[in-house]
Amino acid sequence: MAKASMESDRADLPLEVNTTVKDTGTWAKTVDVIVPAAKVSEEFNFVAGEIAAMVALPGFRKGKIPRDIIEKRFGDEIKKQVTSNLLTRAMRSALTNERLDVVGEPLIESEHVQPVKGEPLAFDIKVEVKPTFELGQYKGLSIEQEEIEVLPGEIEQAIDGIRERYAEPKDAPADHAMGNRDVAAGPLRFLVDGVEVHTEDARLLVVDGHVLGAYTHLGAKYLEGAKVGEKRTVEEVIGDQFPAEAQRGKKATIEFEIKSIQTYFLPAADDALAEKLGLKTFDELKTKVRESLLERLSSEISKRTRDALLEKAVLATKFELPARLIDTIAGHEIKRRLAEFKGTRVDPELSKRLEGASREAAVNTMHTLFVADAISNKEGLSVTDEDVDQEIVKIARAEKMRASEVYDRMRDKDELRELEQSLKISKVVEFLVEQAEIKIVPRAAPSTPATAGHEHHEHAPHGEHGHEHGAKPEHGHEHGAQTEHEHAGETPAPHEHAGETPAPHEHGSEHGHEHG
Repeated sequence: MAKASMESDRADLPLEVNTTVKDTGTWAKTVDVIVPAAKVSEEFNFVAGEIAAMVALPGFRKGKIPRDIIEKRFGDEIKKQVTSNLLTRAMRSALTNERLDVVGEPLIESEHVQPVKGEPLAFDIKVEVKPTFELGQYKGLSIEQEEIEVLPGEIEQAIDGIRERYAEPKDAPADHAMGNRDVAAGPLRFLVDGVEVHTEDARLLVVDGHVLGAYTHLGAKYLEGAKVGEKRTVEEVIGDQFPAEAQRGKKATIEFEIKSIQTYFLPAADDALAEKLGLKTFDELKTKVRESLLERLSSEISKRTRDALLEKAVLATKFELPARLIDTIAGHEIKRRLAEFKGTRVDPELSKRLEGASREAAVNTMHTLFVADAISNKEGLSVTDEDVDQEIVKIARAEKMRASEVYDRMRDKDELRELEQSLKISKVVEFLVEQAEIKIVPRAAPSTPATAGHEHHEHAPHGEHGHEHGAKPEHGHEHGAQTEHEHAGETPAPHEHAGETPAPHEHGSEHGHEHG
C-alpha cells in the first residue's frame, strides 16, 4: 500500500521535458517530447533504489545490496517501471506546458519507447484538442409549445387502461373466436422436413397483431378467428430460443391445435373500480385521472420544448468534430447496444444499422456537449460544488441512501464529471427557455397506443418474440398470458405519475455519459 501511494505521488510530480507541437489534422496535434538524459538516469536510480529497499537476497542485509547487483538481477522490472513513470510524468508535463485542452485519451505508442540510462528519451503524443468555434444563434429562439390540456376521450381511454389492468381471465364460450389478447392452450408441434423435432403443451397469446409464445415471429392471422377444436398450420423459421438448439434457424411446419381459449373480461367503470384504487367514488377516480394526465402532460411538453430549444441551439452552430474522439465514443456505444442482444443472433444488416446509429449518437452527443459548454462559458453558467451536492442529495433521497454513500459510489465509478456535465446542460437549457420566444398552440391528438405498439413489433428483429416468451416451455408460454395482462395495464393508476418530472440531471444524462 505504501509503495502504491509513493508511485502515485511520484506520477504527479512535474518532469523537465522539451516539447514541440505539430498540427496533424482537424483538432489533431502531435507533441514531440524529449526527456533529458539526466532525468532518465535519475528515474533509473530512483526505481532501483525503491527495489533495493524492499528485496532481500541471501548474503546481503535488506537495503544493503550493491546497486550493480540490483540492476543486473531486476533489470527488466526496473526498465518496465521506469518506462511507465517517465511516460506518465512526461505526458502530463508536456500537455501542461503546452496548455493543450485535450479531449479524449492521449495516444502514445509505448511499445516503441525504450529508455536507456544516460541517454535522452524521445517519444510522440497524439492528441485531439477541444474545438474552437463561433456560436450560432441561441438567444431569442422561436418555438411552439403545445397547450397543457386533456383532449376529449383521453380520460375515458386512461380509465379503460386501468380496467384492462384489473381484467380477469375466464374460459371463453364454446363458440368464441380468437381475438386480440386472447390466450389459446393446446399441443404445439414443430416438423422439419416432415420429421417432428419438438412438441409441447403451449399457451399462445394474440397481442397487437402478433402471436407470442411459439418460438418464432408469427402474425396474429395465424390464430385470429380460430375456435376450440381447430388446428392451425404455418411454415416459419425457428427462433433462437427453441429448445432443440440444432433446429434453430431452420424452416419448420408449425402445427397448433386449440384445446381451450381464455379471454380477459374488464370490470365495469363504476365505484367498485375506484375502490380497487383506494378511492371512494368513480367521479373521484375521474378527477384523479385528469390530474395525473395533466401532470404527465406538463412534464412531457416541458421536456419536448427544452429538447427542441437545445437542438435548435446546437444545429445553429456548425463545426467539425475530433474524428478519433467520435470513433472512440461510437465504439463504446456499439458495444453497449450489441450487449443488449447477448444470447441472440444479430444479423449483419441489423449490426450495420446499429453501428450507424451508434456513430450518429456519438456525433450528436459530442456536438451538444461542446455547444452547451461554449454557451455555459459565455454566459457564466458554471456548476458549483453546491449544485453538485444538492443533486447528490436528490439522488440519495430517490434511492433511499445516504448522500455520502451516493457520492462515494459516483466518485469510485468516475461519474462525478458526468453529473457536472449534466447539470451544466440543464443550466444551459433553462437559460435557453428564459431567452426563447415560446408560442402556445393547441395540443394535437397523439398517436394511438395500438398503432404505436404495432409499429414497434413490425420493426423488431426476427424471432425476438420467441425469445421473450419461449425460453422455457413450462414458463415461457405461461408467461405469455401474464404479459397480456401487463400490456393491458400500461395506462398507470392515477397516482403513478407523481414525481415523474425529471430531476435536473436527467435532461443531460444522454449527452454526458460517454464523454465523462
